[in-house]
Amino acid sequence: MDRAGRISAENLRAVEQARASGAEVMIVTGRSWRSTLPYYRALAMTGPAICYLGALVVADGTGRVLEHLPLEPAAWHPLRRLALAEGLAVTAAVAVPGGADGPAGGDRGRELGLAADVAYATGRADDFNGWEDWNPYTEIDPALDRCASPPTMAAVYGDRSVARVLAAFPDGLPRAQFDLSDHIEGETVLHVWHEAVDKGRALARYCRERGIPPEAVLAVGDAAMDVTMLRFAGIGVAVPGSQPAALAAADWVASPAEAVARALGSRG
Repeated sequence: MDRAGRISAENLRAVEQARASGAEVMIVTGRSWRSTLPYYRALAMTGPAICYLGALVVADGTGRVLEHLPLEPAAWHPLRRLALAEGLAVTAAVAVPGGADGPAGGDRGRELGLAADVAYATGRADDFNGWEDWNPYTEIDPALDRCASPPTMAAVYGDRSVARVLAAFPDGLPRAQFDLSDHIEGETVLHVWHEAVDKGRALARYCRERGIPPEAVLAVGDAAMDVTMLRFAGIGVAVPGSQPAALAAADWVASPAEAVARALGSRG
């Protein structure tokens, strides 16, 4: 996508060419399913999509859930208590109703219903710009009463709230990981995921279950969160202007269209 969130005609053609060659095309993203769906449709996809870095896998365009890995109660409850006690700006993204009450990371094919993709926030952060861009459908719920179970992902917004959470939990939270890789000046956000959530791990699991070897995979990314995916793939591609970590992990630096043309050309 470009900075306006549009897929170029060139990249749309590249996806069509890849699919026509017999390749399977898949979205692996940190976005929610709700935010991914417009791009899924634009690319005329019909199969699974990996969302929330791998915390959610949907089966198809209906949003039928195949796998879900929310935060553990031991991680979510202390974070929620701190946020409410000190007025921190925290959001809870809920991909699947019931959260951790369902089978976390269940066997592929064991469906958990449809992705709900709702989000709740204690409130907006005064020291965070671009709230609407980051939270297009987040509802304000000061006590987070509507988040009945541990969410798929929690996010802490603004310098003050992020600093307080990091100070309160210097060793992290149980079975969780902190991610500050999206840091932008004026838009500090700390994501909190289950410790097993990882793009590379999710894609590797999918490929293993489908009998697809790593050397038959081409992955395209641009950020630190893409590094494990780029390293897993036989050909890891970082687009020009990617974050340094992605550039260092990549085999090629190319646009998606250039990478597909080069890969198909190498196959004759």
